[in-house]
Amino acid sequence: MCSFIFRRLDEIKVTARQYLELFERASGASAQFINIYRNFYGGLLSLHFYRESQEQFWMDRATHAIQKMELWTAESVWNFENKLFLLQAERHYAFGEMDLAAEKYKLAETSSKKHRFIHEEALACELAAAFHKEAGDKKNVAELIDRAVECYQTWGAEGKVKSILLSP
Repeated sequence: MCSFIFRRLDEIKVTARQYLELFERASGASAQFINIYRNFYGGLLSLHFYRESQEQFWMDRATHAIQKMELWTAESVWNFENKLFLLQAERHYAFGEMDLAAEKYKLAETSSKKHRFIHEEALACELAAAFHKEAGDKKNVAELIDRAVECYQTWGAEGKVKSILLSP
């Protein structure tokens, strides 16, 4: 996005072509920007609500979101792998599969960092911290919150940083 804003268009030519080809091939899979994030955040919300209620409605929505993300990850690991790992982590958490959840949270954080999605690294750390807090692992909670705050600050999300620092 910065390359476009600062008109360094030669830098994004290859990436732009890949996106356009992906969206043309996957038009039936609805791989459009708004649908990607709708599925991603909708899946995360569905898994949260499933953990609270155990209603199958929420798990069905989450399963659909994970299936879509698996399709998109097959097309572009760079753009979707971290999101898939985070959805999988939340699913394992919802099912009480704590070791698998911890592994997927770490993979989501690592993939987000590797692929330079700083805001999604922050989200992965934040959700992993909530998971570890429930699991009683206070050492990991503090480290993950610190990293989430650092990522959100780097991203410029000062309001989010304040929200995290003010929460219990």
